[in-house]
Amino acid sequence: MKAILLVVIIHGFILGRPAHSAQVSNDHTEVVAARKARDRASVEALQKAVASAREEAARTGGFEANLRLALFEVWLCEAAEAHNNNKLFKQAAQEGVRAAEKAVELNPQSSDAHQLLGDLLSQLIPHVFGGGMRYGKRSTDEMDKAIELDPKNVNAYVSRAISYYYTPESFGGSKPKALAMLKQAVEIDALADSPHIWLALFYLDARQTDAAAREIDLARKANPERTFTSYVYRQVEAAAKKSGVQKSSH
Repeated sequence: MKAILLVVIIHGFILGRPAHSAQVSNDHTEVVAARKARDRASVEALQKAVASAREEAARTGGFEANLRLALFEVWLCEAAEAHNNNKLFKQAAQEGVRAAEKAVELNPQSSDAHQLLGDLLSQLIPHVFGGGMRYGKRSTDEMDKAIELDPKNVNAYVSRAISYYYTPESFGGSKPKALAMLKQAVEIDALADSPHIWLALFYLDARQTDAAAREIDLARKANPERTFTSYVYRQVEAAAKKSGVQKSSH
């Protein structure tokens, strides 16, 4: 994995929340299996899940199949990043965008479809020439639309927060807004792991080690199996040790 300041925006996730809009079923057999594969960063298992979802989407042309395919491609991005496989990451993001675009076309009122499309477009930004100019505004517009359609869509708040954080201020970025959106996501669902993971990363970037440790501990309690969480936990531990050495040297 890359250092914290070079972390590619990897934030595939699905959280239990009220069904305010059409969304992927948390209880769907393939979703449960794919989520476990994401947690283990198992590229092979996720590629199988993607292939199955792609076949169903091609066969049925249905909204749910395309939405599920887009979700699995997001999760494949996370697994690819864990293995430093940039080629696979870019491919998954590109194919995921196509599936998410189809889902939005089939159901423009789906908050999850807009969130996944915005998320996947943001995944592409560092992997294509002029990515920020090509996909930045479109990505944030899709995330904003997702929140507009469902103000309780935790996924959308996390995606938008990451966008705010890593976008330069001159292009509309805002670290205070990013933190505020993550805190709002926690208020909506305190048991979701992703808001806590990203709060930990943001606090770590700001050298607020104690706050980062608190958030990553909450993420580990929510989902101790996720590889991404373990990675961030190790970064927090390393920063805490370094801070302790620096303090003891004075």
